[in-house]
Amino acid sequence: MLNILYRTVTYALIFVFGGLVLFIGGDLVVSLNHPELKPWHTITLENEFKADMETAVDWNGYLEQEQQLFNELDNYKKSVIEPATQLASSRYVDGGNRFERRLAHDWNRSYKLDAGKPSGVALLVHGLSDSPYSLKNIAQALNQQDVIVYGLRLPGHGTLPSGLDDVSWLDWLAAVRVVDKHIQQQHTGLPYYYVGYSTGAALGIKLTLDAINREQALPDTMFLLSPALGVNPLARFANLQRALSHLEVFRKARWLDVLPEYDPYKYNSFTKNAGRQISLLISQLYTDIDELKRTAMTTQLPQIISFQSLVDATVSTKDLVDMLYAAINNEASELVLFDVNQMSYYKELISYDPEKIIASLSSLPSSDFRLTLITNQNDSTPAVSEISWSSSSEKVTERPLALAWPEDIYSLSHTSLPFPADDPVYGYDVKDNNGNDVLTLGNLSIRGEQGVLTIPASNLLRLRANPFYSYIEQRITDAAKLHIPAQTKPGKMILHLK
Repeated sequence: MLNILYRTVTYALIFVFGGLVLFIGGDLVVSLNHPELKPWHTITLENEFKADMETAVDWNGYLEQEQQLFNELDNYKKSVIEPATQLASSRYVDGGNRFERRLAHDWNRSYKLDAGKPSGVALLVHGLSDSPYSLKNIAQALNQQDVIVYGLRLPGHGTLPSGLDDVSWLDWLAAVRVVDKHIQQQHTGLPYYYVGYSTGAALGIKLTLDAINREQALPDTMFLLSPALGVNPLARFANLQRALSHLEVFRKARWLDVLPEYDPYKYNSFTKNAGRQISLLISQLYTDIDELKRTAMTTQLPQIISFQSLVDATVSTKDLVDMLYAAINNEASELVLFDVNQMSYYKELISYDPEKIIASLSSLPSSDFRLTLITNQNDSTPAVSEISWSSSSEKVTERPLALAWPEDIYSLSHTSLPFPADDPVYGYDVKDNNGNDVLTLGNLSIRGEQGVLTIPASNLLRLRANPFYSYIEQRITDAAKLHIPAQTKPGKMILHLK
């Protein structure tokens, strides 16, 4: 009997070890086909913020540390990066590329928008491989409502894609805590809003769950766009190759994508470590949410309003429903879902089945959060309506919106939610002062033979701006208006960029 057990365990170990060797070996071999690494893939910036700096750094200290980081980056750009730049549209050319030059402010950096007579304060946190630019439009809309806005650049972002090769999700969380602590101390008494996009949303949830456990102050309202509550479970194993990737021949194995860096506010190249870190963060969130439910403390969650496309190739809409909203029991909270274009010419080509999401919503216990679906008024019109339920099962209202699907868009995407159609970098409908079309990263229309470009066709096909962005902005600013004290009159806005 012992011999049988011994042989079984031995064979199992050999099978597991052999599979692991094949996985790592295959990954290393595939990585050899990546393009050659450039300086922005290999340089390590020494002045980036790390989690162990949290207790010694405040908001101003974070900005000072960030200034040192960008000074270091500038030195590398002059001596190493620019000489190696061959792409005329690179984000690293002198003075920035054509898209970056359209904006007067460097939106790759943390910033603060002040208000003369503030009605509230907001912390905005971007997504993975993005920059503070991704929430710029929402930041400016809130600021026009006299909300003080802090826009945070997460560690590893806004500089070189190599910054994501050795970053930890704990570094990101520590940076969020630094700004949160500053807001709690410096803006006591003001309504406090947290706006998070993708990874920024996951970090906001983690911040809130930790604050509940520590009996600390919470944001009054959280607005989450495409929240990262579910990614490919294999992402946590993405760093298995690091044991050998220190060898020069396998350096490229650290990268999932090695692409030209022409986007001024988002990395195109993507490290495997970045995928692992967001997977670890989400895994910790699952544990924390389960503990919150076990201890019956879910009623302490603040108002949470999420905006999510039913189809999302980056994060899981189903996991957002199953994990976060299964824990919410708050009538003021809401989940807003954007359906696909039900009259799109391409609809019959869509490999989309809403049944899994519908099943997830149907299986939830009776909950008090509000569910809203933005969908075609019927399948013969591009015009959309807002259909809302007071719970996951009871229909309440249907309101036609003055919005419609563009003819050539069949769905939203993960990357599109925070950007309006006229965004100067990612918009698909941008005009100059004379009414002429302006080229952006969101309306590139390139035709030719397949396999010729170094850019994957899927990158060009993916929607970069949101035809329903105005709805999201209006919902957020309306919620902010509701918190303005009756005795407070809106004051003149002061723009204070750092």
